[in-house]
Amino acid sequence: MESITDLQQHIRKRLTEIENLDERKDAREILLEGLVPIFERMEKRYLDLENQIKREIEIPNEKYAVSMTVIKQKDYDPINGTLYPVVPVLVQEDKEQEKTEPMPCLIYFAGSYQKKEEFEKTADFQGFDDNGASYAVRVRKAKCYQQALSELYQVFVYNKIGWTTVNTGYLDRFYEVYADGETDINSLKIDFGSYEEDIKNDMLLLWNIEKFTFQCRKFMVPCMDEKYYEHELDLKNYDLDSGYMLGINEDVLKVRHEKDKIIMTSLKESFRDWEAYRFIGKIDTSSHGYTYEMLGNSRKSSFFQNYRERQESSLGSRTELFWMVQSFEHNGSVELEKCEVLETPPESCLEGDMNPFLGNTIFPMETRKILALYFRRKGQKNNFCEDMVRFFVSQIQLSVCEYKCVGILQDKGV
Repeated sequence: MESITDLQQHIRKRLTEIENLDERKDAREILLEGLVPIFERMEKRYLDLENQIKREIEIPNEKYAVSMTVIKQKDYDPINGTLYPVVPVLVQEDKEQEKTEPMPCLIYFAGSYQKKEEFEKTADFQGFDDNGASYAVRVRKAKCYQQALSELYQVFVYNKIGWTTVNTGYLDRFYEVYADGETDINSLKIDFGSYEEDIKNDMLLLWNIEKFTFQCRKFMVPCMDEKYYEHELDLKNYDLDSGYMLGINEDVLKVRHEKDKIIMTSLKESFRDWEAYRFIGKIDTSSHGYTYEMLGNSRKSSFFQNYRERQESSLGSRTELFWMVQSFEHNGSVELEKCEVLETPPESCLEGDMNPFLGNTIFPMETRKILALYFRRKGQKNNFCEDMVRFFVSQIQLSVCEYKCVGILQDKGV
């Protein structure tokens, strides 16, 4: 039977075969008035489930693209509405509210990638207090920014949204300066030697992600088992050009994303101050001082990209690998030229290290062959060409399980 109508016609035809009219009447009541409504209800349920899945598939991953830039702290514009501090407590207005933990001393390295690597390898610097006493000073990657990125990844996992590598070219240039013992690092004048001109103390990292809270404004009808409640975040009340995710919440048992809403299943009948994330699509850089370029992971909309994401398949050909690199927007600095499989990594290669929070893989990197990806500079040399290579290698590594990916950056024409 292809439809309920066919089933009804078949039942009516077979009923004519019953000669006893009373028996025919009883059979009609049982079949047409009892069995058919059950089938109709089942068909409706399957159709509802099919439409629900379609609504979830309609949401493109481009809605959750992450872009970053840096500005001077004094230029931060709280009313910009599209770019927010990655670590809000670092903003001056929030410092007065934070009393439980001392603020880290952060610096930003603005030099070339090669100088940045040398800077990281330098073991000690010297700091001097007002009395001229010297102290050993060290630097490490800014923990607060690394933690913010790791927490964002957990939010993607919680919402069951596919993770795309975030370009951390700016984030990786922030360092935390500390001294041994209980010395107050902020009271020391630090001598960074030959790196002094590349060190900036007043920079702030921004991204296009806003955290906000929402309230339950109406009584929710319980689910059929009368044990769970479905709460709805209607996105029509917000900017539909942006993407939204629910913050990690122990009160929520399941999250379902649909085109214009997020539906949350919970044991709680009502709630308040549940946290959500907004990924702003249209970024405003017209605020004073917002002059640094944006580093993002947004992709061009294409049939191949949309189809491949639906399939959840791994890279299977060189053509797919090149298409992946070309699918990202705002890449005017490097271009993938070729790739080859090697037994050992070449010298001076760049690692795909922008997803350090993913942890150990099932197949250890040490036992894999090397997939070497050769890039060349497309235009003038800038400080982020190496970071773009690291970004692409990191993203490709997510889809390649049998090889360890590394990148080699060559100058134009080499």
